[in-house]
Amino acid sequence: MVGEAEIDRLPIDLLAHIFVLITSFTDLAQASSVCRKWKQGVKQSMGRRESLSFSGWKMDDDSTARLVRYAYCLKELDISRSRWGCQISDSGLYRISLAKCISSLTSISLWGITGITDKGVGQLVCDNLLSEHKPA
Repeated sequence: MVGEAEIDRLPIDLLAHIFVLITSFTDLAQASSVCRKWKQGVKQSMGRRESLSFSGWKMDDDSTARLVRYAYCLKELDISRSRWGCQISDSGLYRISLAKCISSLTSISLWGITGITDKGVGQLVCDNLLSEHKPA
């Protein structure tokens, strides 16, 4: 058996650090399909991100909610609609609201999203604000 490639010797933590620098979700998806180790590295890199922007990406409820769920340290979330736009609905906002990082958000942009209503925004924002201030 031939010795392993140099890149295969990188620890997952270092791979995750490298993947944090990649902003293209297409590139991250391709990287995660290389092998199990890289898939784990991409997943860990999502957990380290403090900012996510889906602006300009054609994202649906499932994809967006899944990525936000992996982003444990998230502080800024941009799912605004631009050229292709996110196709987020109230159902997607509800699923996003279940992510652990939501109570830590300091900024959420929903600019131009037409598939949501006040009810969806309320689930995302108000429910999390109320859960933060409930007496123990």
